[in-house]
Amino acid sequence: MTQALALHARKMGQTDTPNLVILHGLLGTSDNWQTLGKVYAETHSVHLIDQRNHGRSPHHEDHTYESMALDLHLYFEENNLQTASIIGHSMGGKTALMFAHLFPERIDKLIVADIASHAYSPHHQSIFDAVQSAPLETANDRHAIQEHLQQQLKDAGVVAFLMKNARRLKEGGFVWRPNIDVLERALNDVVGAVPLETNTLPTLVIYGGKSDYIDPAALDAFDRACMQLDAHCIDEAGHWLHASHPDEFKNVTLEFLAS
Repeated sequence: MTQALALHARKMGQTDTPNLVILHGLLGTSDNWQTLGKVYAETHSVHLIDQRNHGRSPHHEDHTYESMALDLHLYFEENNLQTASIIGHSMGGKTALMFAHLFPERIDKLIVADIASHAYSPHHQSIFDAVQSAPLETANDRHAIQEHLQQQLKDAGVVAFLMKNARRLKEGGFVWRPNIDVLERALNDVVGAVPLETNTLPTLVIYGGKSDYIDPAALDAFDRACMQLDAHCIDEAGHWLHASHPDEFKNVTLEFLAS
């Protein structure tokens, strides 16, 4: 039996409003969602989750979507959440789909951001190679790590995203907050398929027009399975659509949550 872990979360908003749980993607953190979280907190009790092996949540050798869904169920139980709406981006979207498969009665509305239920080809190795080879122990400042990542990845946006995971040690040097070794070993699970069965959950699939994570076949699969499906494409956005186009992402998701 998979061991459920007690997750760290940032809470925003009033407790007497509908619950909204937000799940970040691979190598992300609850911090990535603070700006949007403050907006959602005007109408919802917001729970920004650090998933296992990320942020300030516990580390564990097991990193599967079943384990992450069971972590989330434990969080619901420990925080007396009977139901909640869920926003999940990328890996977080697959966690949300697995949670919907196991515990559909606990979800009010489901928002899946730029991810499908099918399996993907592994494509994160260059990022893990750059992260694993970064000079954490010898770096005097964050700039040295950032320069290394930029030389390896040539993508300022990805580098800025990764740098949020670097934590300075009191005795000198830095460490990565995520459990990098376990996550690298779990990449096949992270890109693996999750169940998508016929359901009546109100579901929004929001995706980037310049992202290759959602294609017509994926939309067809969602359309066949979800009896109450909305879909929205942010035409100029890539995979990190909530960061690059926060206003459109906010407006579309708020309208869906209020409907």
